[in-house]
Amino acid sequence: MLYHEKNILIACGNKKDRLVFFNYYDEQGVNQIFTASSMDQCWEILSVESDVHVLIVEISPLWLKGKVQIENIYKSHQGIKLIGVFSESVKVDVNAYQMLDSWLDDTYFSPVSSNELAARMELNVTRLSQSQVAQSKVVQYDTLINNVMPNSSRPQFLFDLNSQSISYVNDALKKWVPHLDLLGENYVLLAAESSAIKYSDVQQKIIDHDATIVQFELTQPSKTKQKSYVQLSLHTVYLDGNPYLVGELERIDAPNFYSQFINKLKKFQQIDFDGDSFKREMRDLVVWSGVDFLFAVNNSGQGVYDQLIWDFSEDSRSALFIDAKHDFILRALQKNNRLEFKKDAYKAIPGDEFLTFYSVNQLMLYRCWIEKGADILLVAGGQNILLDWEPATLLFSALADHLVKYKAFKSLRALHEAESQYDVLTGLVNRRYIINMIEKDLMDIEQQDQFKALVFLDLDRFKVINDSLGHDVGDDVLVSVSRVLKEQVGSYGIVARYAGDEFLVWFHKGESPTVVTHIANQIIKAVANPISLKNGSELKITVSLGITYYPDHAKTAGQLIKNADTALYDAKLKGKNCYSEYSFAQEGESPKQHEEMEKNLSNAIDNNELDVFFQPKIDAKTEDIMGFEALVRWEHPELGLISPGLFIPLAEQTGLIHKIGYFVMWKSCQMLYKWQSKFGLPLSMSINLSPIQLGEQKLINRINQVVKETQVDPQCIDFEITESEKFADVSEALKMMKRIVGIGCTLSIDDFGTGHSTLEYIRKIPAKTLKIDQTFVKNIGLSRDDEAILDATIDIAKRVGRKIVAEGVETEEQRHYLAAKGCEYFQGFLFCRPIPADEVTRILSDRANLLSKAI
Repeated sequence: MLYHEKNILIACGNKKDRLVFFNYYDEQGVNQIFTASSMDQCWEILSVESDVHVLIVEISPLWLKGKVQIENIYKSHQGIKLIGVFSESVKVDVNAYQMLDSWLDDTYFSPVSSNELAARMELNVTRLSQSQVAQSKVVQYDTLINNVMPNSSRPQFLFDLNSQSISYVNDALKKWVPHLDLLGENYVLLAAESSAIKYSDVQQKIIDHDATIVQFELTQPSKTKQKSYVQLSLHTVYLDGNPYLVGELERIDAPNFYSQFINKLKKFQQIDFDGDSFKREMRDLVVWSGVDFLFAVNNSGQGVYDQLIWDFSEDSRSALFIDAKHDFILRALQKNNRLEFKKDAYKAIPGDEFLTFYSVNQLMLYRCWIEKGADILLVAGGQNILLDWEPATLLFSALADHLVKYKAFKSLRALHEAESQYDVLTGLVNRRYIINMIEKDLMDIEQQDQFKALVFLDLDRFKVINDSLGHDVGDDVLVSVSRVLKEQVGSYGIVARYAGDEFLVWFHKGESPTVVTHIANQIIKAVANPISLKNGSELKITVSLGITYYPDHAKTAGQLIKNADTALYDAKLKGKNCYSEYSFAQEGESPKQHEEMEKNLSNAIDNNELDVFFQPKIDAKTEDIMGFEALVRWEHPELGLISPGLFIPLAEQTGLIHKIGYFVMWKSCQMLYKWQSKFGLPLSMSINLSPIQLGEQKLINRINQVVKETQVDPQCIDFEITESEKFADVSEALKMMKRIVGIGCTLSIDDFGTGHSTLEYIRKIPAKTLKIDQTFVKNIGLSRDDEAILDATIDIAKRVGRKIVAEGVETEEQRHYLAAKGCEYFQGFLFCRPIPADEVTRILSDRANLLSKAI
């Protein structure tokens, strides 16, 4: 016998398949049969047993799945026969099947019947190349139709390529189409509409690839009204040296078909048109829908669509479309962004060379207007597409709609990125750029011990100027000060506009504190000179500066900025129009300074000096705005913009945090309801809650009052809780969190990964979302340790079912890394800085205007 005294390894998950193969080989008198219930066990047996002659292995994601594994098996066990069994759950396309089939000695499809196995083993072949047949005439036509195909439970037929007709039909297929006599006929008769199977195209694919797959609606007896969809697999065999096609049908029932449709609809509403998988997904759409052509062309501005973007037609049909004239189509698209013809398109639009040449029956045209220079036409159709008309138009119109949104948001982001390096008003580099530069310099090993300085500067009483003389005058002042700073700093450093009337100067070539303080004095003197305004008048202003030194005071960008800000505040308290050098003593403010700042903060609440800024949260998949985080800002009329890092701790110490928190909550919910109502968007609002606020018994009443007054849905409010040891009573704080969730709001854990009991927080706090601290995000690509911590954090969050927001996303590298790891939402300067409410309204209006021009 062929397998006498051979060793066999059977490795597949289906118990019935294992039993069928086991029984067959057992009857052959083999030496030993091993079985494996997992791929790991299979590898283990192969590593121990070097003398395995035949391996039967399942083809599926959990078992054998690629060329590398197959090559490893062949290398370690030379001469082994490898038989693949495709799992029922695996749906492989033609290309994947052909590759796997070429690497394996034989292939089966689960479930494997004992009759089929015995017949095929007797033949020892099912599909041979023409060269193999020429060498050994082992495959006999009679044997195949008498022993192999009759025993198959799958509907099958043989198609004689010489006579172009069906020569054999098995019983399984006869049961499927009892009303048809297929012998001597063409297999196109299997389709409800014979034109659904494009015979010439199919035959060409057979010539090119030796196999293909076709989907269509199966013909039914006249009395049957229910539709049935099938997939026909065709591959070439040579029987007695003559070419045949083996055809095999697989049913795609209506629920399964429309389940596939819904899945594809969702997929194409989220597709990344610039992603690696885009081409594969589009080719899959062409095959699945059965269209003859699918391409996108852009209007170059001459009134015609003559610039190809992409084409997934079999024979590049866009070329003729671009060359041909489309007078009727262009006129129609001026009135309506979509044009659809269910049948006879080439007749309905006479004189269109493209439609006439290809006899286009069904046609779908969708105009995707984004902006000037981006007017895209999506074109799809054919002689007789596979899908029903309604699903087809829904699918392709959804694809076009998503294309508009994708291109629109990409355009907005490109505009943002163009502005992301420089400040538009002053021409200086901006906050993001200067911080990146500082961090880069501090990481340079050659510069780590070299003296550097950071100066934080802002204008004294700038708010008064803005409010009394207007924003135009305020802009003139900022431009004038920017010019002074650049002139005085020169080649010693770089000047950046940080925010509002705040500037940073990074002295990376400052040489010594003496040089820096000298330049600071020169800046104060130069700014004090009257500024000539455009209206002919003059204005006198002053500035205050805070100075900190590297490496004496700090060794990170964040700490340097904080120290310089602290020194700036000290300069303000000293009377303004001066500079102050940072000292560690400034961290422990004097009782008088503390008392003065507390008084200022209390007055700020009563004098409307506090405002709420909003930073958008971005959906990682669509890159659309899904909500905002509310951030409080304090602009003192004389001291200028005061850092939250300075006044929030003070507010917590003095109890003022309750009044500030209520103000932020009310203002942010008011704006949220306004934006939801005006733009019809399901936006959410994230509001920070201090541990001190969580200890207030009136907090729930305050939230309910805000919800009632602003009419906002509590489910749209998300409170961010920071990991902290400041909870006066942890158990009471947890009870308060549960009460917040009980009224419909959600919770997020803010700055996750930096607190004192991270894992304990996940377990106890009823939070739906974790916000990864920007400390880890900014080191993506720079620190493997931080990346490892970040990966572990994301993995933990996923395992416990939490959504993830990544804070501080500032680069494309960070965005791609986080998206690949499964982060759902982004927040950071790459997309938008914190902005006032009126600017949010403008952005949402721009978004609405872009989409209103879409389909």
